[in-house]
Amino acid sequence: LELEATMNCLFPLWISLMVLTGPCRCKPLNGVIKMRETEMQFQISKQDSSEDPSEDLNLGGLLENVKDEFLRLLNLSGVPHEHSRTDPPHFMMELYNRYAMDKSSTPRSDVIRSFNIQDVSHSKRNSSETQHLLRFNLSIPSHEEITMAELRLFTSLDHSAMNHNFMQATIKVYDVEYHEDQPVLHFLSAKSTEGKDPTWEVFEVTDAIKRWVKSGQTTNTLGVRVERRDTGAFEGGGIDISISVKNNSSAVLIVFSDDRTSDKTKDTDELKDMIAHEEESFVLSEQNNKSTSSVRDQPRRKRHAKDNYCRRTSLRVDFKEIGWDSWIVAPKVYDAFECKGLCSYPLTDDVTPSKHAIIQTLVNLNNPNKAEKACCVPTKLDPITLMYYESGIFTVKHFYEGMKVAECGCR
Repeated sequence: LELEATMNCLFPLWISLMVLTGPCRCKPLNGVIKMRETEMQFQISKQDSSEDPSEDLNLGGLLENVKDEFLRLLNLSGVPHEHSRTDPPHFMMELYNRYAMDKSSTPRSDVIRSFNIQDVSHSKRNSSETQHLLRFNLSIPSHEEITMAELRLFTSLDHSAMNHNFMQATIKVYDVEYHEDQPVLHFLSAKSTEGKDPTWEVFEVTDAIKRWVKSGQTTNTLGVRVERRDTGAFEGGGIDISISVKNNSSAVLIVFSDDRTSDKTKDTDELKDMIAHEEESFVLSEQNNKSTSSVRDQPRRKRHAKDNYCRRTSLRVDFKEIGWDSWIVAPKVYDAFECKGLCSYPLTDDVTPSKHAIIQTLVNLNNPNKAEKACCVPTKLDPITLMYYESGIFTVKHFYEGMKVAECGCR
């Protein structure tokens, strides 16, 4: 019960854990494999943990290390506690689906964030134009490089005071910089729009966002001017933009950036030195884990090993089961895969497991029926695309490394 409580409290661990582990009773070699900057020696069994309180403490420390690493790679200081959440913008889901489903589709940036408007500090309208000042709270980690930013505006059409259905307007966007409390407008982009139906319009605002980040200010303003060119009698109405703060059609800022600290070859390097162990190591591991199996079963195991080669099998991870569904938007479920089976050639004694190995081990510790222990290891790991939600910001991370097994082998 104590162990179960520990696992529940440290749920963020599980995910890092469900994704990268091969059912491993394998004992590693002396070539120590580091998980980022943390060295982990991982040899636990469910029985030992329940009998020895110190094992619970060791497990708790291990879980904390994995959790911290997982959150660090997402640029999160802690586990988000989101009691309520709005649906992500439609185009953010489109971006996620494009990169998650189409592996040949490579984004220009590996991190994409959406920022909703926080406030409309000013709106002014006359017969020919409308002006809006849109305020955004923007925060981008210093180690990320902004590659592009765009403002998405949803046009609203008011036919009530017009005797025609076809409307025209020019929408201009400005970076608003304040000097002694006086706004100074810097032109960014403009676009003509016309038609009978509302639509999304996209404006590049990269220069403004780079200036914001460089200045260190988190609250900044974009100005929008809608200059109507409606034909026919006009007594109001016409084209404008949606500015409701809590509306799914409200203005939204999309920022594309690259994580300069990302090491996409880390997991491959991490797994390079992993090797399979011999059958005697497998038997010894079972004995250390207080297995009730007897030594006389070894010949049968060796015969069985010839028919049970190391291979990749399915391991479906459900974020709801581990308590992460409140802030991980997509995928809700994904296939992490695992390595199962035995290796027939000699293996070594001590290996620090990869992230996948840690994940698989924790899955097995929590539910032995869900992931078996085996003696083969991942030799290649692949990333997944992840969308998560924190403090009103939806983020798509294209390459979240080391989250599923691509290949298995005896190394």
